[in-house]
Amino acid sequence: MSPYPTVKTTAPAAKPKKDFVPFSDKLTKSLEDVSKTIEENKANLDTIQELGIELSQAVSVISASALKYANMVNSILDNVMPFIEKLPILPPKTQQFLKDLNSFADKFLASVQSAQQISGSVEKGLVAGDVKSLKNHSADLRKVVASFKTIIPDKK
Repeated sequence: MSPYPTVKTTAPAAKPKKDFVPFSDKLTKSLEDVSKTIEENKANLDTIQELGIELSQAVSVISASALKYANMVNSILDNVMPFIEKLPILPPKTQQFLKDLNSFADKFLASVQSAQQISGSVEKGLVAGDVKSLKNHSADLRKVVASFKTIIPDKK
């Protein structure tokens, strides 16, 4: 017997048979499918982005026009209403109509100002391709739409 311990050596273990699908193959296939889908739809995605930019620019122009004229109407009503209320020259229904119109103009102006600010931010997000920014503004847009719906009566 040798004073040194003996070490048994064994042949390296044989590689297992490939009777399974490696994760890497599945992931690679999935990524290739995603890439293919993106390439196939690239023109559509770009068109949707361009359309979004054009729509946000249209909202900006429309809201700027609406602000201009709504501010004029609101200013006239703000100046005329005190006289109308003090001098009973108009029937009560007409006075109430003008008060309601003034209230509508105030709410409309607030909603249009919000829409204008958001549309500018959305346009910047679309131009930059900033999906996170766009997701954040989607909630803001829903709020603006809801505010417009509260001031525009439902058609029955």
